[in-house]
Amino acid sequence: MYSEKTSIAKKFIEELDSHGQNILIFVHKSIDGDCIGSACGLSEVLRSLGYESKVLICEDIPSYMDYLDFDGLILRADKEEISAPTLAIATDCAAGSRMGVAGDFFENCENKLIVDHHATVTNDGDNRWVVPSASSTSELMFYLCTEMSALKNVDYRKIITKKAAMFFLTGIITDTGRFSYSNTNPETLNVSSELMRLGGEIAPVMYNCYDRKKQCELKISSIACSTARFDLDGKIASTVVTGEMFDMCGAGRDDIAEVVSRLRDVEGVEVAIVLREAEDGKIRVNLRSNENFDSSEFASSYEGGGHKRAAGCTVEDRDINELREEMVEKAIKLLNE
Repeated sequence: MYSEKTSIAKKFIEELDSHGQNILIFVHKSIDGDCIGSACGLSEVLRSLGYESKVLICEDIPSYMDYLDFDGLILRADKEEISAPTLAIATDCAAGSRMGVAGDFFENCENKLIVDHHATVTNDGDNRWVVPSASSTSELMFYLCTEMSALKNVDYRKIITKKAAMFFLTGIITDTGRFSYSNTNPETLNVSSELMRLGGEIAPVMYNCYDRKKQCELKISSIACSTARFDLDGKIASTVVTGEMFDMCGAGRDDIAEVVSRLRDVEGVEVAIVLREAEDGKIRVNLRSNENFDSSEFASSYEGGGHKRAAGCTVEDRDINELREEMVEKAIKLLNE
């Protein structure tokens, strides 16, 4: 599977041996399971191979991921003094513009490696491995790590620790929607099975990422769903969540993660749009869609990105209700084409 894995593994080892004095691994802002899972899993594996590395982030890791062991793996670009990396590795993204304040460190580093599965990312260099058909970057990272171990004559079962297996499983499960999305393929299930043999556990991922709820999450999610609007004969579902609504429920700005999927799953809905006011005054937009709508293409028109069925963007200096009307109108036009 993925014949390019050998060449990219050789490139990784070459770069690690030549420029591995200060390795930083980069993820996109608005942290999700796949970006942090692939990054931290890789960092753990690199440590097992004798390379020191840290994952550079610019925001809090969502509280529902507190079942994972981040000890010794994380640096905060917005809170700590960071030394310029000698090698920058980007997982689940490819551009510094998507990394928040950590992005400058990535862009200014001469030596870069990229692993991603987003169709919007070009695969135009020997320093990057982009496979849109893969379920997740975490799945690709599993193949990369097993290949690196083979090239170094090390049993991969010794370098993919239980800690790393949990990170990779988190990325795979969240990017496949608990193995329910169309990007789930036989290889995805084979990799997940092997990660379980290596100590990874599915139950904690399922519970913490999907089932576990705080009271404030239940309240804000209920309000967001109950105030949703349906346009174009029910094909477009949208809702707006203001800062005042979050404060009223005592909820954090990330406490409505499930809402966009719940709206998309309503019978007849082709695309769901959730707009929320972030603490920095910007508007975060999440999109989920079915077969007849390309969420990634829609998000890219607002300088965002993602997958065909799941994407997002951040918009500044707009009224949230006016932006909603604009997006709904644009979605109507696309669905009517």
